[in-house]
Amino acid sequence: METAVPDIQHRLMAANLPALPQVLVQLINHCESDEAGMAALAELLSRDAALATKVLRVAASPVYRRGPIAPNLEQALTAIGIDMVRVLLLTESVHQTFNGLAATRSIDLRPFWAHAIATAISARTIAVNLGYAQLEEAYLAGLLHDIGRLALVTAAPEEYAANFHAKDDEALCATEERTLEITHPEAGALIIEGLALDSFLADSIRYHHEPLERLQTAHPLVRLTALADAVASHAGSPEGIPPEVARMAGFSQEEARQHARTLAEQIAHLAASLGIEVPKETPPTLAARRTGPAAPSIFGSDRLNEKVRDLILVSKTAEELRKFNDVNGCTRAIVKSSVVLFGFSDAIVLCGTAGGAVLTPAVLDDGRMRLSGLSLPLDEGNIAGMAALHGMAVFHIPPRVTSVVEDQLLRFFKTDALVAIRLSPTADAPVVLLGAMSAGQARLLRSRQHLLGNFGQQSGAILGKTAQHMEGDGVPGAVLASEFQLAARRVAHEVNNPLAIIKNYLALLERKANGRQAIGDDLSVVAEEIDRVAQIVNDFAQEHQTPPDDSADVNGALAHAARMFTDSGSLHPEVRIAHHASREPVRAAIDSRILNQILVNLVKNANEAMVNGGRIDLRNAGLVPRDDGLWIAVSVVDTGPGIPATLLPRLFSPIVSAKDGGNRGLGLSIVHDLVTKAGGKISCRSSSSGTVFDILLPPAPFHATPESGERG
Repeated sequence: METAVPDIQHRLMAANLPALPQVLVQLINHCESDEAGMAALAELLSRDAALATKVLRVAASPVYRRGPIAPNLEQALTAIGIDMVRVLLLTESVHQTFNGLAATRSIDLRPFWAHAIATAISARTIAVNLGYAQLEEAYLAGLLHDIGRLALVTAAPEEYAANFHAKDDEALCATEERTLEITHPEAGALIIEGLALDSFLADSIRYHHEPLERLQTAHPLVRLTALADAVASHAGSPEGIPPEVARMAGFSQEEARQHARTLAEQIAHLAASLGIEVPKETPPTLAARRTGPAAPSIFGSDRLNEKVRDLILVSKTAEELRKFNDVNGCTRAIVKSSVVLFGFSDAIVLCGTAGGAVLTPAVLDDGRMRLSGLSLPLDEGNIAGMAALHGMAVFHIPPRVTSVVEDQLLRFFKTDALVAIRLSPTADAPVVLLGAMSAGQARLLRSRQHLLGNFGQQSGAILGKTAQHMEGDGVPGAVLASEFQLAARRVAHEVNNPLAIIKNYLALLERKANGRQAIGDDLSVVAEEIDRVAQIVNDFAQEHQTPPDDSADVNGALAHAARMFTDSGSLHPEVRIAHHASREPVRAAIDSRILNQILVNLVKNANEAMVNGGRIDLRNAGLVPRDDGLWIAVSVVDTGPGIPATLLPRLFSPIVSAKDGGNRGLGLSIVHDLVTKAGGKISCRSSSSGTVFDILLPPAPFHATPESGERG
């Protein structure tokens, strides 16, 4: 049967790959243990290619991802978190229990599993032989090398079931190309490429059937995966592993024979530990022995079956959501749960105010602050507005024409389909979940309105109760936890600044030492920054606080900040910094360390805003009459691209910015607090030609008048 390429690709991306029930049970039991550890969980997960792929796919979502993704199951599990891992495994368990492995009910997965494990073990051994250091990556490549076969039989069971247990060779690839216009190596690579891993894992799957001589100059992971597949395929045959394959894999003939024996023993031992009876027949025999029609649903009705399955999924997910006692935490958990339950590639929550006319993004984390300026009208011109008004899940699936703001969201999420689900019980002060996915996945999900509706109602109700709890008796505990979390983030943010300077100065010291240059002044700067780290931590702990200075030399502070960033090499190559002193030296009534902390934050922000180069000026205008008295006027000026007008009203709020790092976006709120605690004022002016932060500091007592003859 012919199948169009775009259609099979959409079906592949939406495929829910079946896992071995035995592995799933052990994983769930491990998660329920009080002593659950990610390392042991990753080891269990490495026994099943389908579940490993699911975990990598969830961890690849921007909802969970922080920085580049390594092809490492333990790191992926850590990114997801144990609570959401439970939800993921429960989701898979319920799907299998009620769907009977869906379209693959009549397929025996055991030969596939045995070959995947044999290839994974072989890949790790070959990696050792060839000196490839990333053993976990090699094992994962072996485990997933045939994931395309599992994806094809799940996405296109009628077209592919007869070929699932066929001999894995060029003839199979030719059959796949003829019937589906895509081979299983291409299908597997397509799935893994969508994860954007920092690895050649997708290529190792794509080329595992290439002739070995063609792979001699390929990346080592690609080469060793193809070798591992060849070793595993021949290990159980009477002829054994071919001499040429053994040689290329780093085995002597005796070592190759020993590896084949060990491989059989390891698979048998693993199968016994999982309660799997590995069939004696060869895969082609199993293919010929197709079982009959799938067993009927245990509930006797597909519709009832589906409703019971969805009810369990939503109720178990709700249990996880009830663990949160703050709105932001609960909102993030709803987003993360939706990625696991529905396979969204990304998701955000939109909120409206009572009587308001627009929906705006809420609880935005790193990499998505540009969405804060978007607003979706509360009308039927977009799917979020429609969901908010009518309470049903609304889809955008091509060829539906998008509004401009929907088109922006599609580009941001790098996808072609969206779904909006209302979380609030009514359209008053609406809350909407917006999920991103492929068009093929959206078409499948559209048939599950019951599940989407239940999820929206239950998660929305929990979110509403959480908000009421924070407004009522639960406020003190929630506020205390929130304040402590914010304080910890502030400490992490502020400690990172001097640590970055220290790191740069250490590199400078090394260069100077090699050149036999004087390093005394640089050492004093390092010592000052180390003291600042200690002071920040001590202030957080409120222990052994150092008495503050009476005043700070403002001209000296500006000169010190400019010199520190220049000498340490902390500025972008094309950024220049200069300081401009007042004619008369002035001292401000602020601790010198605090003033330095303020300047470092502002200069660091300006530098990060000018990735293409620019100029930073630190100016001291001296004593000026402002408002109700005399102030010392300090300004930090940059020639960067400016701050979006939508952010200016809440510029000094402790939000999370679009910059990299978990504690970014706090710098300006910290600066604001430090200035105001010192009795000063801070404001900002910004346009496309640059940004100016104006700071007014109270003068030290002996500079109360311009006529004073005191000098700093």
